Amino acid sequence: MKQMIVRLKNPLALVACVVLAVALVLHAPLAMQGARAALALCGNVIIPALYPFFVIAAIYVQLSGRGRTKYPGAGAMLLGLLGGYPVGAKVVAQLHARGQLTQEQAQRLQLFCVNAGPGFLIGAVGAGMLGNRAAGVVVLAALTVGSLLVGLCVRFVTRGERLGRPNARVEGGGRPRTVAPTGSLLIAVAQATKSIILVCGWVVLFGALTSLLQLLPFGWWGAIPYLQMLLEVSTGTAAMVNAQASLPMLAAGLAWGGLGVHAQVLGDVKSTGLPLWKFWLARLLHGGLAAGLCAVLVRVFPVHTAVSVAAVAGASMPVRLWAVSAPAGIALLIFCVFVILELDLRRKI
Repeated sequence: MKQMIVRLKNPLALVACVVLAVALVLHAPLAMQGARAALALCGNVIIPALYPFFVIAAIYVQLSGRGRTKYPGAGAMLLGLLGGYPVGAKVVAQLHARGQLTQEQAQRLQLFCVNAGPGFLIGAVGAGMLGNRAAGVVVLAALTVGSLLVGLCVRFVTRGERLGRPNARVEGGGRPRTVAPTGSLLIAVAQATKSIILVCGWVVLFGALTSLLQLLPFGWWGAIPYLQMLLEVSTGTAAMVNAQASLPMLAAGLAWGGLGVHAQVLGDVKSTGLPLWKFWLARLLHGGLAAGLCAVLVRVFPVHTAVSVAAVAGASMPVRLWAVSAPAGIALLIFCVFVILELDLRRKI
């Protein structure tokens, strides 16, 4: 009994879990409806859109173990921008585990490698929900520039500061263990499969939880879209569009990413030793920068949005657009080229 008491380091979290469990049982039909919608989102959107990026990201990590580069985090940053969350954070954690990044480098990258991808922003949000691809491009530009600015802020704020001990395998000059190309491919597919299953698990869980927001009193219903975005980004985006939130507010929410995305990368962030409060502070900073940049871009490049009723009422419209999105395909091709060039460079070295 004494050991059980000692292990309860956070009683508030335990109470919250018990309350949520009771709510899920008492309102099982509502929770099941949210879980079904999340499962449809996983099957039609998340797996087709993210799994190829997960495989390529794992292959990149395997290739990184075959040599040394001056900028080992460049691929992680690029994939975070092109593949969308949570790909970038996972690549950073894997590179750090293989000794390609020091702990300090990994922690810095984790602060700005969690981004929404162009396929989701242009295809689903812009064309599918807002009825204008240009609006998606504006949001993408705001989020991308905002992420890079966060990276610059981190670079100057932490200059000379040791965020953690460097990875001994890097400092000692040792090379990570390498395997044959066929083995690397098999390992990459296995890692990608594990990652996509974990991501879908979190999406289904938060899909069930966010459905319980409908139990709030009527006077709170105006805040539901923003609470939904705070918790889960996919359904939260549709809810904010339906509530006719401004484009800068939408950009801020997308930069934040939602606690569902944060949960997906929680293990990767903690593996680098980065304190969670720094991670969340960076997400808030990214949200503020994205909102400000979007407000400026909207004034320079006015965009007109026409909310798609089909996209907001159900997930069918954004699901189809995101799954076969041209921007997502282009982003995937760009990173494929990057991996090929990286491999060719290593052969020359």
